[in-house]
Amino acid sequence: MANINKQVIAFQCPQCGFALEQTIGQIKSPEPMRCAGCGVIISTDTNSSSNAADEIIHKAADKAPTEITIKFSDPKK
Repeated sequence: MANINKQVIAFQCPQCGFALEQTIGQIKSPEPMRCAGCGVIISTDTNSSSNAADEIIHKAADKAPTEITIKFSDPKK
């Protein structure tokens, strides 16, 4: 599975609605982010963020197929 911390999440600033994007790693970081639209400082609860990311990983892993079949076709046909 790809590194979950590099996955990007899009959301809106709670103050002005500006479209923001952060990686899960940035959201889990204790460093606050600043909205590029209005400049408000946005902090996240790092424990909750980390727990939510772990839950997403487990749910995605449960949906992954246990077996994948790859079929090749003859490009000359």
